[in-house]
Amino acid sequence: MKKTINMLGWVSVFITILALVCTILTTYHFTYIKYFNDYYTLQWCLFFTMLIWGIKTFDIKASLNNIMYTIICILMAAGTIFFMYMKVY
Repeated sequence: MKKTINMLGWVSVFITILALVCTILTTYHFTYIKYFNDYYTLQWCLFFTMLIWGIKTFDIKASLNNIMYTIICILMAAGTIFFMYMKVY
């Protein structure tokens, strides 16, 4: 299970990087990619990446630093969803 979550974490990072590059290229009018007109797709990628990394870093027996990393990742995911709900994209 831990290897699967680890692999999902790195795959989500790769997808988020691709979404970031596509968003930048579309935003600065170098190319046009339909779903990357705004930051909506990038926000979804960031949400799932932070959620997966929060799960990945979660460990009951962990030190305070690891618990803080989990909380920060989950808060970033919640903040992203909040801004998506408020239609800031």
